[in-house]
Amino acid sequence: MKHYILVFFVAITALTGCKKDKISDNDLNNQKIQGKWDVISSRSVTFNNGKKVENEEKFASGTTVFEFVGNILNYIRKNGSKESYSFTIEGDEVIIREDGNSAIFFKLKFNSDTQLELSQSETETDNNVTNEESFTYVMNKL
Repeated sequence: MKHYILVFFVAITALTGCKKDKISDNDLNNQKIQGKWDVISSRSVTFNNGKKVENEEKFASGTTVFEFVGNILNYIRKNGSKESYSFTIEGDEVIIREDGNSAIFFKLKFNSDTQLELSQSETETDNNVTNEESFTYVMNKL
């Protein structure tokens, strides 16, 4: 009888033992993005009615740093000026807010543990002309 009680308690302990909480993708991305990131290139592409009218790529390592601290993004320029925004991560998007109302949505892509891309695009139609503009920032972790 004692043997059955011991087996019962071992089985109960095994079934109700502690489990590790699964980290959500949002939390994982939030952990990975924390810290300072050097913008090494930025690209802007503009289309009017599907025709590329502007394609500009700048290589700017050392001129701009994105610093993610908690839920604050500090946009730091080489001249020392700094702008701060709040941000959240939802899935593969970073949502940056300048104030409580307006938001900018960036697609988040980690190329590696030390490199990420933030990209955004907007489409607007005015007087039968469709303008599409996209921006991509590539950053290396400092």
